[in-house]
Amino acid sequence: MGADMDEAAVSLRHHAVLTPGAGGDPGDEPAAVGLAPGGRVVVLWTPRAAATATQTRITAPSGVSFPQTRMSADVSARVTVHGPEPAEAARIPRLTVSHPHVQLLPEGRVLLVGTRAWWRPEPEGPERNAVVHDADGRVSAEGVFGDGIADVVTTPAGNSWVRYFDEGIFGNFGWGYDGAPPPIGASGLVRFGPDLRLDWSYAMGGDEWGGMWDSPALNVDGETAWVSYEQTHPIVRIQDGRKTGWAHDTLARIHVLLVGGDRVAVIGRPHDDGPARVTGRLGEGRFHPTAAFRLCLPDGSPLPDRYRVFAQGADLHVLCGHDWYRVGLDDLA
Repeated sequence: MGADMDEAAVSLRHHAVLTPGAGGDPGDEPAAVGLAPGGRVVVLWTPRAAATATQTRITAPSGVSFPQTRMSADVSARVTVHGPEPAEAARIPRLTVSHPHVQLLPEGRVLLVGTRAWWRPEPEGPERNAVVHDADGRVSAEGVFGDGIADVVTTPAGNSWVRYFDEGIFGNFGWGYDGAPPPIGASGLVRFGPDLRLDWSYAMGGDEWGGMWDSPALNVDGETAWVSYEQTHPIVRIQDGRKTGWAHDTLARIHVLLVGGDRVAVIGRPHDDGPARVTGRLGEGRFHPTAAFRLCLPDGSPLPDRYRVFAQGADLHVLCGHDWYRVGLDDLA
């Protein structure tokens, strides 16, 4: 599929506007946004004046800046679930982790996970950066998900798929050095059970797909995860703990992956050579591209420079500011 392939324009459908809801302050700001099971968007809201406190950084004597792992100020928060109308899931009197990811667990519980976590020698040990809140905002469980977390996606059964960026794979913040344990995310992708304990880790090597040091694309559909990563650019399905892979060489890097049966859509970087968004099918061990597409807003105008994209199964969710748009594989075909 060459760079001169025509791209069909596909218009996003406006789904909802993300607001704090009736119980919130119109001035509240999102501190974290996630795509929860069932195609719902979950938002962690904090007062506007406190929004920067969730993203605090510290500067080392060398001048290098690192994210702070724990909150340095008392900040309260609300969690809303949108589907598309907002409903309050919890009021959290005090956040503990900074740079948080937010997700939903069964029975109305909320999972907050800090992006960074230190490992320190005993008696301190690893920081507990996975915190479960019940519907009343109380902390009901804590766990260690490790450092360098790029994404957290929960499942209907209460499992948590976690992918890691390079520092979480190779080690930093005390992990993997001077007798410390290896990083929890050394394999690039792990799954934690409902008890917040690690119960599956991506096998590093041992097959033609190799290991991963960066996995920008993660799609969790029910209890099945799909991933693509840098080294060999495969499309890999993890189902019941088993890996199945398909070779891929259409895009230089897959950022978003949509799947429905053997149909697939992949989205890469728009500035690479060739098409940035391609649909195709999986068969005979390979991804076979069939068409290219580009996304636009409902009025036909291009997407803004900054937006967020989430994939769940065959559905694509795009957030532009507080506007929530959706499109599916059937539309892309």
